[in-house]
Amino acid sequence: MSCNGGEHDASLIVDSQLRELARVNAWVHDWAERQQLPDRVVHRLDLCSTEVVTNIVTHGGDQAAQHISLHLGWQGEAVALEVEDNGQRFDAREHPWPARATSLHDARIGGWGIPIVRRFSDGLDWRHEGGRNHLTLLFRAGAPPRRSAPTPSAPSAPSAPSTTEE
Repeated sequence: MSCNGGEHDASLIVDSQLRELARVNAWVHDWAERQQLPDRVVHRLDLCSTEVVTNIVTHGGDQAAQHISLHLGWQGEAVALEVEDNGQRFDAREHPWPARATSLHDARIGGWGIPIVRRFSDGLDWRHEGGRNHLTLLFRAGAPPRRSAPTPSAPSAPSAPSTTEE
């Protein structure tokens, strides 16, 4: 695992293994806590990062990704999750919505990961560049937290002597 980043961004590289999901989850939650994100955004970010990494690992095809790069940062007032892999070329924007089942018996198991990501993110973009998939998800969150410089403590004024009247 590689992790770096500045005050408002962070990067992580994981192996293309399902066991890495715990590390992705911890990384997302750590960054979200530092950014003071609302719970609603944290839950969506966690769900979508899990779905995307799971899809890369399980559906990479013959060209399964060896490593998955993730980056979290701000784009204006939205959190951007960028996921990059060298697996099979896959444009999530073109993935069809699953057909609605007419009965529980006809309900399809699986195939809901991309629709979940579409539903719980506020924007999705994709490009294929240099033999790699680049997926960017946006989550409306408000402005990034401001970091104020610590203010030096002012020396306290001496206490006035106490007097008691008898």
